[in-house]
Amino acid sequence: MSDAVTVVALIHVAPGRVAAQLEAFREVSPLVHAEQGCELYAAHVAEDGETVVMVERWASRADLEAHLAGPAIARLGELSAGLRSAPTDMYLLDPVPLGDERKGALPR
Repeated sequence: MSDAVTVVALIHVAPGRVAAQLEAFREVSPLVHAEQGCELYAAHVAEDGETVVMVERWASRADLEAHLAGPAIARLGELSAGLRSAPTDMYLLDPVPLGDERKGALPR
């Protein structure tokens, strides 16, 4: 079994501030992509237009914890000051494979 960790983070952005929040992610993403264990760090905007959804994949829980305590996230916090309407909701996901093995779960 893989030690990989999948994360979905919902970033609640203040009205009219999504573009600025995405710019903050654009700045830190190359730093995050270079971190040990980063397999995926991808931004999406939800249909409501005020929630940025980050989908992440880390090789291990230790890699995720290092990321959360690292300089890229510290910088993201600085860049995000005043941009958010509520705290981030972060979910660590346990896979539940269904049906076709290629379509029923994220790759391990």
